[in-house]
Amino acid sequence: MLVPIIGGKSLMVLLVAGSFIPAVWADAENPTCIERGNCAFTSDPLGTMLLPFDMIFGGLSIVIFWGLVVGFLWLRTENPALVGLVGLAMSGAYLAKLFEDGVTAPAEWDSARVIGGTLFAFSLGISIYQIINSKLHAPPQ
Repeated sequence: MLVPIIGGKSLMVLLVAGSFIPAVWADAENPTCIERGNCAFTSDPLGTMLLPFDMIFGGLSIVIFWGLVVGFLWLRTENPALVGLVGLAMSGAYLAKLFEDGVTAPAEWDSARVIGGTLFAFSLGISIYQIINSKLHAPPQ
């Protein structure tokens, strides 16, 4: 008896939350290249694949996908230094590509970069603390 009530409330929350998402596909006056099927996929494959997600998430679609990749890496390795270095390499490669193309990064990217840098500094501090702590408490050899 309790499970259908919880499921019903969850369904209602999803329906209400879904109504707040703007209707990005409903603009019949100005169809996008994805709707027409004439996007330049061969010249910019990553940008073309991210175009529908950028319409929904703004400039955060690449951050969301990279967050999933870094999250899976963390679940597999549980190594904060490795995850931080991979995250820095990924954001550096993305920023270098934007700089090479002469495109400015989206405004949302700056806040995500600051949060990522803060998390990397925090994980680096934890790693240094663990190294120093293990050397101090190690028995003499």
